[in-house]
Amino acid sequence: MKEYEIVIVFSPRLSKEAVAELYAKIKSMILGDKGELNTEMDWGKRKLAYQIDNNLEGFYFILRANLDPSSMQEVENQLNINEDILRFLVINEVVGEISGPAKTKDIVS
Repeated sequence: MKEYEIVIVFSPRLSKEAVAELYAKIKSMILGDKGELNTEMDWGKRKLAYQIDNNLEGFYFILRANLDPSSMQEVENQLNINEDILRFLVINEVVGEISGPAKTKDIVS
């Protein structure tokens, strides 16, 4: 098992309930494959650094999990085909601790 850090940006067109439901599905996908969730953080709705698919905002989530590399590949495939996810990033060389957002001015209410 390797430790991964996963950053997911959901579409701002989703309601908070829809985002929570989709995030729960992703968590269950990770835990269902004998994965172990170490840390999770909800950064909320924030401005994007640049426009993605006509969106200037997105819901940010960060997870740290222990998974087998083959299971992580399946999770990546599922994240890649979901149209409600603007971007995601998987890092397999985890260093340091997860901290909260550096700037509060980017938070969108």
